[in-house]
Amino acid sequence: MEYVFTCNNLGKKYGSFAALTEMKMEIPKGAIYGFVGKNGAGKTTLIRLLCGLQQPTSGSFELMGIANDSKDIVKARRRMGAVVEAPAIYKDMDARSNLIQQCLMLGLPDFDKVDELLSLVGLSDTGKKKAGKFSLGMRQRLGLAIALCGDPDFIILDEPTNGLDPQGIIEIRELIIKLNKEKGITFLISSHILDELARMATHYGFIDKGHIVRQMSSRELHSECRKSVRIRVNDTKILAKVLEELGLEYKILDDSAADMYAEMTFSELAKKCEEAGCTILTMEERDESLEAFYLSLLGGGDNA
Repeated sequence: MEYVFTCNNLGKKYGSFAALTEMKMEIPKGAIYGFVGKNGAGKTTLIRLLCGLQQPTSGSFELMGIANDSKDIVKARRRMGAVVEAPAIYKDMDARSNLIQQCLMLGLPDFDKVDELLSLVGLSDTGKKKAGKFSLGMRQRLGLAIALCGDPDFIILDEPTNGLDPQGIIEIRELIIKLNKEKGITFLISSHILDELARMATHYGFIDKGHIVRQMSSRELHSECRKSVRIRVNDTKILAKVLEELGLEYKILDDSAADMYAEMTFSELAKKCEEAGCTILTMEERDESLEAFYLSLLGGGDNA
């Protein structure tokens, strides 16, 4: 398999604090790689290293097959785009002028692709409207267009749907998938919105305390996400006793609902519950979500 990024025992310290520790990670070419971890887990630090904003204190990485300590790493970064935190746009310029300015900064000889990029991200009809008056979704799309100016093979997006309304989230998601499928662009996406990330990611990397805990494809994730049966009853305390007597794994959600992680016929369970004085109101099969898998893998707390 070909990779756009790999790292081996990568480390980064800020004084005595280790932000990254012996980190190993691979991003396959052509992937939409979902980068998942708690706040402070090391995601932003890795992104800064990738973008050349900081240097590692130990270990090494390769970007587009070029080692981080090679003089050619600058050439590799020219094939990369990034929208980190907030898009770097000129608010007093219109969309087209923003893209022209980016082309000038990159030393591109002409602006032939500017109108094509505006059309691609759905900003062709914004005319002379200043970017400062754009909606948040429009600014995110402009940021993507700016990242695309150098015709990159790899794009890093940090919270691309943060703060967007439902329509804006859908637009950004569809644009990412379109760029991935039609132009073959590889994406590294860090996002708080895990269920949204699950709609587009092809691969995942789960980071905790500065190192990768698990990497997997979306297919592997789906196969590992446990199925459960959501049971609603009149008394979960009685239900818990029944499930324990049957030796079944379960999780109580509240006074009237629980998840059962086992296959069992409704009639058999209903009979046991009835004998114990518990009435089953509904039973529904469910697949474990990315968020639930993440919490089971890394534990609770703030996720990022």
